[in-house]
Amino acid sequence: MKRRDFVKGISVAAAGSVFTRSFAFTPFLTGKNKTLTIGWITDVHHGYCADAGSRLEAFIARANQRKPDFILQGGDFCHPTTEARSFMNIWEKFSGPKYHVLGNHDMDKGNKKQIMELWGMEKPYYSFDQGEFHFVVMDCNHILTDGKYIDYANANFYIENPRRDLVNPEQIEWLKEDLLKMRMPTIIISHQSFDDIWTGYTVPNKLDVRKVIDDANSGSKHPKVIACFCGHHHLDNHMVINGVQYFHINSSSYYYVGEGFGSDGAKAMYADPLYCFVTLDPAGRISIEGRSSHFVSPTPAEKGYAHAARLSASISDRRIRV
Repeated sequence: MKRRDFVKGISVAAAGSVFTRSFAFTPFLTGKNKTLTIGWITDVHHGYCADAGSRLEAFIARANQRKPDFILQGGDFCHPTTEARSFMNIWEKFSGPKYHVLGNHDMDKGNKKQIMELWGMEKPYYSFDQGEFHFVVMDCNHILTDGKYIDYANANFYIENPRRDLVNPEQIEWLKEDLLKMRMPTIIISHQSFDDIWTGYTVPNKLDVRKVIDDANSGSKHPKVIACFCGHHHLDNHMVINGVQYFHINSSSYYYVGEGFGSDGAKAMYADPLYCFVTLDPAGRISIEGRSSHFVSPTPAEKGYAHAARLSASISDRRIRV
């Protein structure tokens, strides 16, 4: 494929995205070039969605059949309560490696230490290697108050404060160091997004994070960071910014449309649980095997929700060259 045709093709695939720089299509690594598959679920919201347990059961059952290299939950999973222990027992039914991302609502009824203890999560942000890829898990759950970065705890982020959902400066410096020494293609995972999604409510200092990503990529023969994944926004979306793929993985459960909507309050529920399997190919491809469902009636469109046409009760199948 000619380079101009490739760039054109990927721009069409990411309609409406920001595409300001492209990298030549080259394999990341030589050698075995073994693909890596991840089972991915996010925003199940145990303690808020009555059927969260059955949705997680469906994902774990499929993961045990599919046998990905590891599974990951992208945040807003559960609260550190006694009621969540049976929910965690479902999660533990997958025998392979399992990873966690902190979401804002995980600290609705406790603090980071408590939820991390429940999950067996050693650090709020961390990195790890699997196969021929490097993964960075970020923690965007900080409030800036009186010049200090404060952890989310006991729903303190509900206070109206434009300086929330932040990545603290220590973490940004850590990210710089982590990427500086890394030679493997890297995936960055966060709960809140670093892109420019139409709903807003993205990380306020996302440009600081993106500068670290861009600097790492521009200083390397091949791009180090190839993609960023998030949940939080309950959307099915993909865009490209400075040659980096940005993916939104949809909630397993619902889209929040506001108080007074239908019989289930503010939730426009999905009829079926959503999750996906992401396959990374060192030859330069990211594939997403998603799931499609539909909204439980009354749907956002039936209720006249202003942005109903932009919503989707699905996670799209995608095949992206990077």
